[in-house]
Amino acid sequence: MLIAKDDELDYLFKVIDVRQDLFIKQFGKIGEGPCELNPNSITSKSGANGELIGIFEMQTREFQEFSLENILESEGDPPCIPFQGKFDFESRLIYKLEGNKFIGTPSGDKLYALLLGNKVGQAIGKFPFYDQFEEVDPKNLDMAFQNQLILHPTKPLALGTSVFSFNMDILELENEDQLTIKKSLHFWPPEFEASTEPDKFYANLKKENRFGNVSTSVSENFIYVLYSDQPWEYQFPLKSNQVLVYDWDGNSVKILELDQEVSMIAVNEDDEYLIGYMDDGKANLYRFELD
Repeated sequence: MLIAKDDELDYLFKVIDVRQDLFIKQFGKIGEGPCELNPNSITSKSGANGELIGIFEMQTREFQEFSLENILESEGDPPCIPFQGKFDFESRLIYKLEGNKFIGTPSGDKLYALLLGNKVGQAIGKFPFYDQFEEVDPKNLDMAFQNQLILHPTKPLALGTSVFSFNMDILELENEDQLTIKKSLHFWPPEFEASTEPDKFYANLKKENRFGNVSTSVSENFIYVLYSDQPWEYQFPLKSNQVLVYDWDGNSVKILELDQEVSMIAVNEDDEYLIGYMDDGKANLYRFELD
């Protein structure tokens, strides 16, 4: 099943059966009522076996979950499982690891935070090539790197990756209360101009910036990076047909050459196929079989 975000309709998400190329249903009604969502939301799988869809609403700073079984079987809008309380610190991203443990990206000089409930229990990690940016405000760096988090489907692991450059951190929750960086792969920083005015934060990317990571998806066994090291030159959409594959220990496994350029990828959890999306104003989905 592919869950695709679409905030132009009354519901935020679509469920698509990729094997049958069939639209199944929509869920996540947009609104402010119980179990309704704001379009400015981030989603990931949660639960012990990835059986839940966890959603962090950045505007309200609230988190709720939907059962995948309920989504597929309910005739109307599925019920949600709300998390009691709001998160009381600034973060672009918050994902649920297990129980009352969450991982987020704090606003400051640390890249990752472990939250116990809605409180920060631990903050770790520095921006890649931090020594080159000692004079840059961390808020500007956060805008320049645009770090993302992607959870392992079932294990207490997470991938931290930068959108506007090519860097990766593999994070692990050890002993249920200690977040560690298991492996770091830092290749290059973003090329940008940061704000020098007090209390004004922005990072203008230069046309020679190389994104590296166009799109990233993960399975039980591997990390897939849609890769391009070409200068940006203000071209849209970003696209590539080359996919770098790593294991969860950070080892390079292989390079895939797709027969079609795409701008976004998703992989099924058993590594049977990749789904590629080409952002050219049309709904172009491509399926690539994996050996």
